[in-house]
Amino acid sequence: MINPFQDRKFTTIYAIVWGIIVVFQILVLSVIGDVNILTSILQSIIQNGSFAIMGYGIWYVVKYSIGKERKIRTIAVFIIGGLIVVLVWMGFNFIVENLLFRMSNGIIEFKRHHLYQFIIGVFLFSIFSLSYRLLILFDNYNEKSKSEEKLKTMLTETKLNVLKAYVNPHFLFNSLNSVNALIPTNPEKAREMIVDLSEYFRYSLKQKNTSFISLNEELNYTLKYFEIEKLRFGERIETEIKVDDKVKDWDVPVMLLQPLFENVIKHAVSESLTTVTIKFIAKLVNDKLQIKIINNFDTNSISKKGNGIGLSTTEERMKLIYGNRNLFSFTKIEGVFSVILDLPKIK
Repeated sequence: MINPFQDRKFTTIYAIVWGIIVVFQILVLSVIGDVNILTSILQSIIQNGSFAIMGYGIWYVVKYSIGKERKIRTIAVFIIGGLIVVLVWMGFNFIVENLLFRMSNGIIEFKRHHLYQFIIGVFLFSIFSLSYRLLILFDNYNEKSKSEEKLKTMLTETKLNVLKAYVNPHFLFNSLNSVNALIPTNPEKAREMIVDLSEYFRYSLKQKNTSFISLNEELNYTLKYFEIEKLRFGERIETEIKVDDKVKDWDVPVMLLQPLFENVIKHAVSESLTTVTIKFIAKLVNDKLQIKIINNFDTNSISKKGNGIGLSTTEERMKLIYGNRNLFSFTKIEGVFSVILDLPKIK
């Protein structure tokens, strides 16, 4: 921590506090001590003003001691430093007060109580030491909190990047399997799929350094992925899309929908001999974008394969981005699988 006197706010507060102390001592000396007003003003300004100036040096004494181990040498240096500060302050006051007494030919005469002044000096040094120690400890706490928050942010960003980076390879492996399956039976469709794949990955590369895009754009590119899968499964996939105009420009995390649609392909379409209908519904609910992805499935096949990595990946991403795991849920009821996302507005 740098010397607090370099902070204008601290210096201003410091000056105001000492101004109050000066006025208070003037009142005490003139009213209770029966000292004339001129002498009261001079004595208060000299004694308090000189200690206020020495407060700058006390900072370095405290800073030296607080960063050291509690050794006898460190404690001794601190005590000796404090005594030197108090004695220098008393000596300065003695010299200045005597000088003014002589210059005024005895008119200005200060009341001196050396023991009392020494006790006041020790008290003031103790107050300064305690205040500076609290300032240093508070500053260290703030720095530690900032460092922890920075590390937490960096860790969150790293986790998000890992999860985001996982989506593309996972999708690529599945798509290559689809291409491989089409080559023997329908090479023309396999070539179309490769072209569509290249366009899709061109899009994903553009979003490499992007965290959020509009729902409309995310949905359009996710449906491109579906077009790729339709080349393989044909009429076994049907889609119904309903998007409220109010939420088309809502910012959503990049690559949010693709893992969810891929989950449907892997755990419903690929395991079913009948048509799988996927309903995508997006609307505004309680000031949040609510997305529902609903599909039918073969209960026997899904029980063998589980829910899929797409769901866990999406849930973890949402928790990291929004700091709330309750924004993601899914249900399986009588052959219907539903995923519900509630996305707050990004500030």
